[in-house]
Amino acid sequence: MTDTILCIDIGTTSLKAALISDKRKVEAIKRITLSEIESDSESRNMTAKKWMLALKKAISEMKAQNEDAAVEAICVSGNGPTIVAEDGTTLLWNEETDEAEKNKREKETKSIYIPRFSAFKNKYKKTWDSSKKIFSGPEFLIHELTGNAITILPEERFIAAYWTTDELKKCGFSESEIEKFPPMKKMGSFAGKITEKAAIETGIFEGTFVFAGAPDFVVALLGTGTIYPGTLCDRAGTSEGLNLCTQKPIFADGIRTLPSAIPGLWNASILLGETGKMRFENEESVLKNFSDAVKKLKAAAEENGEYFPDRMTMTGGQCADSEWVQKKEKAAGMKIDIPYCKDAELVGDLVLARVALGDYDDYEEACFVLCGNA
Repeated sequence: MTDTILCIDIGTTSLKAALISDKRKVEAIKRITLSEIESDSESRNMTAKKWMLALKKAISEMKAQNEDAAVEAICVSGNGPTIVAEDGTTLLWNEETDEAEKNKREKETKSIYIPRFSAFKNKYKKTWDSSKKIFSGPEFLIHELTGNAITILPEERFIAAYWTTDELKKCGFSESEIEKFPPMKKMGSFAGKITEKAAIETGIFEGTFVFAGAPDFVVALLGTGTIYPGTLCDRAGTSEGLNLCTQKPIFADGIRTLPSAIPGLWNASILLGETGKMRFENEESVLKNFSDAVKKLKAAAEENGEYFPDRMTMTGGQCADSEWVQKKEKAAGMKIDIPYCKDAELVGDLVLARVALGDYDDYEEACFVLCGNA
């Protein structure tokens, strides 16, 4: 048998899962489109109830792919800020809400979660009042698997994008409402063990360790090894964004700077929109915008005294098209490397789990060993 980590990433419309070994090898992988899943409630507001069913289907099909792959531990990541109540009522991160209320809340706080909490409360008031806990996306699945309620915080500097008790009070949440939000744990933390109920539902052995992943873009940075200063990745699925790891924050028009997954470092990014769809409509325009974004990020980095590389790593659905990758290489004027797992979020989950299990001292060491190209 080959020991693997069951890596799970929850997307907006699908659930991806893979069994990945320390040999830089995907032993089995499956993407389940949520629209394929039949559940007791077909309404869009119960999307989260499909995640466990999708996971069960993914595990069954991965076992058929490779019977010798054994699950040593599990790590769960996903999109955000998707909000989920205990009963599975779901407000997806991109679901439209009342525009006036949205604008009001976003002016009140820097948090990306508090406006979504308010939107959920307004839209599903009865569910909000009756739910003892309110989760973000992947944390709901972790709760379903372990029975434990947590909130994943990628790194301390992300707290402003999440919430504090004072910030929640300032935005009008009561003490009883604040108690609904599970305590924060850092990414990679031990989240619990597979319960008997979850074992029956999924086919995973009871007692298997579950670790907290992180938001999808953070695990993608880990999975591409974009955690060392001067490393660059292109997250190119339906939507796209360039990400450069820097030693200092970059302040420039059109560049969004956030903390890196590594304390003391930063991530400078340029968002390019839904290029996964747009490239089929206007390829030339997409390639020009990509080229311009690379030049802009390079100029800002060099002006900031940062190293800018001569190659990047690309992850996501777009890197499955080799001809398209070649066109992007030409547009960027630099080599594009493709990882052995094109969904680098899953490799990021592998990194988090292996560090948590004590196989590596830190993320830098784990990424050096576990991340790589096809």
